Amino acid sequence: MIKEIVEFMDLEGGKFRDIILENRPVAKGLHIIVDKDSFKIKDSAYNDGSEEFNIFVKKYDLKKKEYYCQVKGRGGKNFTNNCFDSKNQIHSNSPYALFFKLMPLKGVFKADSVEKRFQDFKDRWFPNENYFDKLIDNFYNDNDKNIFERDLDNYKKFLKIEFYKENNFLEKLEQVKKDEYIQIFIDVDLEIIKSYYDSYMKSKVFAKEIFNKSSITKTEHLCPVTNNKTNLGLSGFYSSFGDKKPFTLHLTRDKTYGGHSSLYSYKVVSNLYFFQELLKLKLLPNPLPVFISNKDSIDNEGNKIYFELLKDTTEPIKYKEIIKKVYEKISDNSGNINDLNFYLIFWSLQNGLTIYDIDYIDAFEYKIKDFEVKNIFELKDCYSDKIENIFDLEWRFFSKFFYAIKDGNEKIGWLSEKYFVDKLVDKTDKKFKNKYGSIPAMVATKFYQYNKTIFDYIYKGKLEVINGNMFDDICISIIREQIKLNDDWDKTYKIKEKLALYLSLHKNFHKGEDLATQVIELRETVSELIENEENHIESDEEFAFASGQLIWYILSKNKSSSKTHSLLDIFISKNRVDDFKIVISQQIQKYSYAFKFFDNNEDWFGKLVSEVMGYKLEHQTIKSLIPIIMAGYFSKNVLEDKISKKAKENKNNTGDEDGK
Repeated sequence: MIKEIVEFMDLEGGKFRDIILENRPVAKGLHIIVDKDSFKIKDSAYNDGSEEFNIFVKKYDLKKKEYYCQVKGRGGKNFTNNCFDSKNQIHSNSPYALFFKLMPLKGVFKADSVEKRFQDFKDRWFPNENYFDKLIDNFYNDNDKNIFERDLDNYKKFLKIEFYKENNFLEKLEQVKKDEYIQIFIDVDLEIIKSYYDSYMKSKVFAKEIFNKSSITKTEHLCPVTNNKTNLGLSGFYSSFGDKKPFTLHLTRDKTYGGHSSLYSYKVVSNLYFFQELLKLKLLPNPLPVFISNKDSIDNEGNKIYFELLKDTTEPIKYKEIIKKVYEKISDNSGNINDLNFYLIFWSLQNGLTIYDIDYIDAFEYKIKDFEVKNIFELKDCYSDKIENIFDLEWRFFSKFFYAIKDGNEKIGWLSEKYFVDKLVDKTDKKFKNKYGSIPAMVATKFYQYNKTIFDYIYKGKLEVINGNMFDDICISIIREQIKLNDDWDKTYKIKEKLALYLSLHKNFHKGEDLATQVIELRETVSELIENEENHIESDEEFAFASGQLIWYILSKNKSSSKTHSLLDIFISKNRVDDFKIVISQQIQKYSYAFKFFDNNEDWFGKLVSEVMGYKLEHQTIKSLIPIIMAGYFSKNVLEDKISKKAKENKNNTGDEDGK
């Protein structure tokens, strides 16, 4: 993985370094350009986000200068991650610049006025010249020191000149907020500034000083990534440094490296560092695929996709978009190539950079076969077609089950945003509540239970991680909960939509068992059953579907103004068949006054009751039959259809719906 990230950062001649510099924000505050000879203010501008300030930034190449003059790791929204001098809130680390907070809230230079802040600098800090003394100490190589010492005396004048008294400087400071910065740059050539930064990074890019107070090994060793012999050091990328804990020690590790299992060259460690910088800008997708398969195609063409998608966009590019583009380039849309190999990295920027998950994805299948949604319940505007790729499955299927409720309506789309959260909805997350509303309890329960599994299924293409039992547990649990919460007999669209999804994709998770086709056939079977005295229920599945039809018809006779489908759960919550039948009998008796009977040849209701109540099941529990019972319940009711047609026919013939 390390090798692939290093190669990734070298794409297009290290173009990602330029992307970092182009897209990082400039710190809020006042930016001052000082003449390199006179050390007087040459130009200044306050970062108010205006076009005028952007012109100032481009004129002085301010983004690059700021980057090359800052402390390693400084960044983020408020640029407060790392300090060169935490006591005095100094954030620069270059002889060509000085960055400091206007009025820090704590420390020796805590100030309640601009005048006091600058007076303290003049009286207590500038005379000591300790800023430059510390800069020199940053170097471990005497040759590097000599490069900068030749002009150092001249630049020390920079600290002594009271430039802040020039050109109404204090008036300009009035627009700077307390937590914003003063950034002062000496207007020297960018290459001079960069050369200092590069030398500084040669030691400071390594994570810890572990080799006799040096960041790198005293002798040269073979780098395991570049295969070059050079001094090696430790990278802070994806490392907890728990090396002293006995249970984390590698007993077979090479003692040559001071007991550390992974030391790398400056080239490797700096690329890993810049990779972290790139992630912090949020320009790349999260999760991020780093490709290693189809190497010739990817290197020559495919990896350029990152730069093509980054071009002229202010929004982060999407993981799904990258996979789609890479697939199209490699397969040429022929569908002959469907296996992609890559590392997938998922991270968070909530508390610094946290890597949640890194995994090698072998033979990722973007295109999926034999996934099809059928509009089993003939719903208006219900999606009914093939699902052709793995990401469409997330949207068409999983997102439908992991929904939220706002203003009585279901809202979907949050699943892809929440895979690795500790809490689905934080009390302070008003943005989520405003957009999606609240998440039902059962939906939340199943999310916490299966979020990582679903993520692996969709984003890693690990189709084996969800088996039939998991599929049933997700779908049936949420559908049943929605039935329990139903408060309107006429509102069944969302229940039927989810049940249709479950029945349609059942075969994909149950080794080809096609429940959707079976349900369609059962409708015809039950329709014929109630019309023909010689036809009888012959399987548990026929019993289940017929039971669902019968239960719906019974409950439909409830004349209550608050009639709902929640009563269905009274039936399917019974585990034993005998208990299930007892509830049916009780409900028939309860609504017996409402049933209409015709002559013996057309007593469809009586025929269905006798078949359901008289059938002896192969198994004595109904748990495995619940999906088909629900399918029978929510399917078009054959009893209602036949009886209403007969009533209409009788009315036309005799003027009496009962045929009297």
